[in-house]
Amino acid sequence: MVVIVLEKCPLALRGDLTKWLQEISLGVYVGQVSARVRENLWQRVCAECKSGRATMVYSARNEQHLSFEVHNATWEPIDFDGLKLMLRPNAQRMEKHSGTGKGLSDASVRIRARRRKGMASKEPDEYVVLDLETTGLDSERDEIIEIRAIRYLLGQEDEEFQTFVRVDESLTESVIELTGIQNDDIACGVELEDALNDLLDFIGNSPIVMHNASFDRAFLDRALEEFDLDELENEFIDTLEIARKKLAHVGNHSLDTLRDYFGLEKAQAHRALGDCRSTRELLLELVNLQ
Repeated sequence: MVVIVLEKCPLALRGDLTKWLQEISLGVYVGQVSARVRENLWQRVCAECKSGRATMVYSARNEQHLSFEVHNATWEPIDFDGLKLMLRPNAQRMEKHSGTGKGLSDASVRIRARRRKGMASKEPDEYVVLDLETTGLDSERDEIIEIRAIRYLLGQEDEEFQTFVRVDESLTESVIELTGIQNDDIACGVELEDALNDLLDFIGNSPIVMHNASFDRAFLDRALEEFDLDELENEFIDTLEIARKKLAHVGNHSLDTLRDYFGLEKAQAHRALGDCRSTRELLLELVNLQ
């Protein structure tokens, strides 16, 4: 479930949102979309709202089963001992911190400092970069067709994991064009359950690095549940989340956009191996930012 509330935003934005969400009251949009669609919609909202205000509430895999995003809002999402809360605006607090322009309470400043400190401040000694290719954006209907992972040990590539996954239906032309994966590749693939078991063995207890982890994890979580396999309890490092915090001025935090921002060499588009290496290069750039 996704709920987006807009205030003083351009009317043209309404048309974009109503393609995916239902407007149930003036400026209030509700719907059920995939994580990737939700991310793209929010990026569009932030780009088009300008001086307007926007708030998004969406389902998330956490204790509260929801999370928030805001744009130019006076209410501020904060993390309090693992719980996502909304900090109510307070005139005294706003005045106290007006010199910084942030209007944050002392507690909020300390919370943010702890979060920044804990955010991938250095490259881990050992971790696995993981990426999937799928037949679409909906984790409930679409299928995993390729899994690729690369283990990094002390800053060097240690070993790779790659497998195509057999699916019942032929790939559409759009999927073939986007991913470069052919029907012959899928025909030689393994069953999804076998692929997942091999992947779990490869990952072990290592931290997992992903870009837009919520998207791929939705597919993985559904697949693991389908075959009654253990949930992934590894530490996850999401370069998308780090980029949003460290590069808030960049309107679009897609992997391609961030690769261009840092001037990284363009890998083969939309293939899991290229995306794994791009994600790792992005991680290195992000941890070196002050």
